[in-house]
Amino acid sequence: MLRPQIKTLWQTPTGYAASHCRQCEAGWTRTGKEGGVITICLLDREPVLVDMTDCDRYAPKETQA
Repeated sequence: MLRPQIKTLWQTPTGYAASHCRQCEAGWTRTGKEGGVITICLLDREPVLVDMTDCDRYAPKETQA
């Protein structure tokens, strides 16, 4: 069983985290077996905070044609 503080991380991102962090070159996303999602920022090396509103290092991922 996951520790309570770890389990709370597996929440689907909303707001800025969903619209930007999941689409950023410096971010990657993992999906848990129960459908939860965690987005990690490679700049901070930790999960993106759900109340984040801006990032001056945002760089959209290049789309593959």
